[in-house]
Amino acid sequence: MLDQETGIDFPLFQSDVPDIFGEDPRDPDYQGNYLKVMNFSEFKPHFDHVRDFEGNHWNYKIYGNWVMEAPLRRAFGLLVARGLAKELRTYDGCHCIRPPKGGGMTWSMHAYALAIDFNAGSNGFGMTPTFSGGFVKCFAESGFEWGGLWQPNWQRDGMHFQLPWIKIREGNLAPVVWKV
Repeated sequence: MLDQETGIDFPLFQSDVPDIFGEDPRDPDYQGNYLKVMNFSEFKPHFDHVRDFEGNHWNYKIYGNWVMEAPLRRAFGLLVARGLAKELRTYDGCHCIRPPKGGGMTWSMHAYALAIDFNAGSNGFGMTPTFSGGFVKCFAESGFEWGGLWQPNWQRDGMHFQLPWIKIREGNLAPVVWKV
């Protein structure tokens, strides 16, 4: 479905990212056209306990791809509305130019600032994820794929939520395994 605000067809698939945003996220055209500071300070009363990856109070700002703003705002709103805001303890990053941890593509979705990490200390790469199904569902209903469901060919990454999907979803938006 074409999103009128972004002009991007959703669901957005990871394999389409280089065609939409360019082959190299280091390109100044990419960075100038797609990256922005998104301010989520309206959620301050609900996320005042959240820390950044260095242990400081989170400033409610995320530097990422502008396409992430509306889905993140929706996911945060659902966390608040469903009483799950306390489950978000740390914001651990969005934009980081690097190859993917699990191999595959040339660039991580973090390189395109289309992925975000939360609660890295308790949801590390390869660890058994600790987020509740309700928490994950808030992000799934907002369009995100969750790295905690990557199996069996992908290493689980429980901290990782990304807007581009790797595979088609099964059934509804509840936490489920992605089809091959």
